[in-house]
Amino acid sequence: MRRTEKVVKRLKERGLDLFLGTTLEGSNKTVRYLSKFSGDTGAIIVGEKENFLFVDSRFYTQASQESDFELVKLGNSTFFDKIGEMIKGKKVGIEGSKLSYTWYKKLSSSATFEDFETEISQIRAVKEPEEIEKIKKAIEVAQNALNKTLEKFHAGMKEREFSALLEYEMVMGGAQKPSFETIVASGYRGALPHGLASDKPMERGEMVVVDFGALVDGYCSDLTRTFAIGNVPQEYREAYNAVLNAQVAAMQRAHAGMKGCEIDAIARESLQAKGLGEYFSHSLGHSVGMDVHEFPVLSPRYDKKIPAGAVVTFEPGVYIPGKFGIRIEDDVLLTENGYECLSSFTKEFTQI
Repeated sequence: MRRTEKVVKRLKERGLDLFLGTTLEGSNKTVRYLSKFSGDTGAIIVGEKENFLFVDSRFYTQASQESDFELVKLGNSTFFDKIGEMIKGKKVGIEGSKLSYTWYKKLSSSATFEDFETEISQIRAVKEPEEIEKIKKAIEVAQNALNKTLEKFHAGMKEREFSALLEYEMVMGGAQKPSFETIVASGYRGALPHGLASDKPMERGEMVVVDFGALVDGYCSDLTRTFAIGNVPQEYREAYNAVLNAQVAAMQRAHAGMKGCEIDAIARESLQAKGLGEYFSHSLGHSVGMDVHEFPVLSPRYDKKIPAGAVVTFEPGVYIPGKFGIRIEDDVLLTENGYECLSSFTKEFTQI
């Protein structure tokens, strides 16, 4: 089925007439997912007989080249004028977290809105073969960039310098841009799971967490590797091995049809057995695709089944406040029979 046909099927099941998707400054990838329009501002309406794409004059040419949706040019009208006419009196599905309050106030008097975000997330969760290939390319670009960056590393280099080099190499290697702001956190800063790169020098005897990804042809990769800078205490090596064993255990037992919380629990129990469970402070993983964070997720709170074709991260971590942090993350395709790890950068304990 075409993506729009999947949407129409779900609309009928919900008793809805249309789906309205909007994006402002690139805020919602669903517009691109359904229409193939890659501009950062626009709107779509999808129905059994309707596939409309609304754009302003900046995007007329681009939209006509990229999308097979019927193009609606705003001219001197506003989005609210044009869309309001088409949805008047209809039952319309929207993505509740993506439609701004301003848009809702302007348009909800014309139609009945119902949240349709779960259905859209479920459709996007199952990756098509073409999408998986694009994610693999984004992984390849990111991994190649990390290799080149590590060749230039030296003790004393600032985290921000390492981050800048890595992002440069990703763009030079084919990325549109990083898929998110690169995390480089060394020494005591490694205990910050989302410690963005700072001016701190990376010194010998420390661990450094590098969380990075590339955006290639509209699709993201999301990887993390943790390195030792020179010789480090045995405690760090043992923690690293515990994190790696937890990740491998979870991947080897995972398959589509398991609940997100069940997969998360495998890694969590592995770390608990090593006395490190209290230092694993976030979920095991999340789906990745056109957005770097998508549903479904591998979380203690997610009790729904993961569908075959989902690409999810496996990223257990241990964070010891004031001392160090360790995280290892790969992008993994879940199938009915098991898993395929799409990333391949070495996970052996590595000193740089």
